[in-house]
Amino acid sequence: MSTLLRKYVGGDKVIWLIIVLLSVASLLSVYSATGFLAYKHQGGNTSYYMFKQLFSLSFGILIMIVVHRIHYKWIARFSLMALYGAIVLLLITLVSGVNLNMASRWLTIPGIGITFQPSELAKLALIVYVAKVLAQHQKEDEPARGAFKPVMIYVGMVAGLIFRENLSTAALVVMVSMAMMFVGRVPLKYLFGTGAAAIALVALLLLLASQVSFLPRAQTWAARVEQYFHPEEADDASSYQVDQSKIAIASSGFFGKGPGNSVQRNFIPHPYSDFIYAIIAEEYGLAGASLILFCYLMLFYRVGVIVYASKRTFPAFLVLGLGLMLVSQAFINMGVAVGIFPVTGQPLPLVSLGTTSVLFTCLAFGIILGVSRQNMLQAAQERAAQGVKTEEQEGS
Repeated sequence: MSTLLRKYVGGDKVIWLIIVLLSVASLLSVYSATGFLAYKHQGGNTSYYMFKQLFSLSFGILIMIVVHRIHYKWIARFSLMALYGAIVLLLITLVSGVNLNMASRWLTIPGIGITFQPSELAKLALIVYVAKVLAQHQKEDEPARGAFKPVMIYVGMVAGLIFRENLSTAALVVMVSMAMMFVGRVPLKYLFGTGAAAIALVALLLLLASQVSFLPRAQTWAARVEQYFHPEEADDASSYQVDQSKIAIASSGFFGKGPGNSVQRNFIPHPYSDFIYAIIAEEYGLAGASLILFCYLMLFYRVGVIVYASKRTFPAFLVLGLGLMLVSQAFINMGVAVGIFPVTGQPLPLVSLGTTSVLFTCLAFGIILGVSRQNMLQAAQERAAQGVKTEEQEGS
């Protein structure tokens, strides 16, 4: 068994361990958090959603194993094609997207009736494209001025198409892309100017929320921001989610109430996705919540190790972008649960219930592990070559 694993599973072993831990946490918490949903939609079959998540995770890990054995040069070659496809799907979603949870973010696959979020594909494709462009414009002792325009064109297109229905995802796409450009030595004046313009635009739209007819969710965004900055003035309805989440966390103690013993899962809307971290904290206490937080912190650290070990710029930028996206999304989800951030609707990567999120998260993990695997192979080849060279020197 161990020989089989070494043959087909490569890359950073710590990241593989993180994937296993998060997958186990996902199955336990989804099973606990979907009881009411199961009674409402599945005739009381409380294990339905757990097995659905198990299938998503199993298929996702299979994708991960396949993708991590693909050389990153092939990912770079198809990045623009994938980005074009994602943009087309986002356009279709705006016109005929399926409305779930009061937002049209989903498309239905014809023939099989499965819904998915094109924004997940768009995030991934955009990061690969940004990494490719930044790598192409890296010159010694010169800022990457030429990378700014082509990157911002596609960042603007993707964020603009996502923005109408999902402000938090659009903002996350922009922030990660800006962080990648900062590391890629794009001049700061470009980044500060663009960032200031984006913040001003969002602030203006929130101030004019009641008059912005082409943004159906603008009033929801404004209410969430208002509730966050002035919780004492918020009505019970607007603060309900956060209040119930805080109750779950505050009542947990150090070791929690135990698996399946959550009380607030019956009161928190979407406890299996947006607020799953609150359920984990309630059932497994500070210890369990800290373990999940530590997993994402360790993931970020291991991403840094892989970036440092990369000999070429494209894989370094690629891993950096994907790592920032996964970890930032996780921190936002956990921050919402504890009241640090306004409610956003971001899932907890690899933990929250959701086939699209799980599969694209696994795809991102697969790419990160693929770069790690290539780094290890290259290092082994260099050691072997150095050993041959040393033997030749000793023989002479």
